[in-house]
Amino acid sequence: MRRAQAIGINMKHLLRLYLAAAGLAVTATSPLSAATLITNDRGEWLTGVSNIITLNLDTFSSGASSGFTVGNTVQPGNMAFYNNMNGYFNNSFQVVGTQNSNYYLGQTLANTTQTWNNWGSGAILLSDTKTSTNTVTMRVTFRTGGVATPVNAFGFALGLGGDGGGAGTVTVTPQGLAAQSVSTLSIGSGLRFFGVTSDTQTFGFADITITTPNRYIVLDTLEQGVFTNSTPPPAATDVPDAATLLCVGTGLAGLGFLRRHRAATAA
Repeated sequence: MRRAQAIGINMKHLLRLYLAAAGLAVTATSPLSAATLITNDRGEWLTGVSNIITLNLDTFSSGASSGFTVGNTVQPGNMAFYNNMNGYFNNSFQVVGTQNSNYYLGQTLANTTQTWNNWGSGAILLSDTKTSTNTVTMRVTFRTGGVATPVNAFGFALGLGGDGGGAGTVTVTPQGLAAQSVSTLSIGSGLRFFGVTSDTQTFGFADITITTPNRYIVLDTLEQGVFTNSTPPPAATDVPDAATLLCVGTGLAGLGFLRRHRAATAA
């Protein structure tokens, strides 16, 4: 009789441990929320971004066409070309323009008569003009110390040249994300900001393309930085895992056995 009582006491103690472990597992909290933000609002993009590096395109880069010296300031009416695989670059950014399999990238600062390129932002980069048969692309690669280095925050200003600088659509495809349509403002309203931040992935480059014939990409003010998510963790979630369910199931089965054992002993 005492042996049977001892067995019953030990089983009750074991069941308490099982159920306590299950309770602790159920109250485990989830990790910090994760998100990728794509925005046309630079103020929103700046939230949580630090160590920002900016390229304004106001000076010539290495590899400019004849007559333009690296480091010199772009003057009104200048038009330099970077029709090579290196494109326009410095230690933090590289921009390469292509037209089908050919390289094409221009840099200009409009003078008073060149109203079609006067976006009010200083010197800009230009792609080749889109036709009904060619493919026009700009690739922006992010760098650190002149070496390609993925970042988790970047942005730049976009426009669409041609058609008198009227509004249109540019497509931006950051590495690892789906293509994003950016409706650009008219030349009278200025360039349109496009920015991305993420605490789940990094981006080595972003491709910019257009589909409308007789238009060309306008690019200015490239930025990269470090994004830190300041969003507090969510409340604890009651989502048990497989081990928790096993503990609970074993405990309930044990309780059933103990009740049957008591009933048999009483009989």
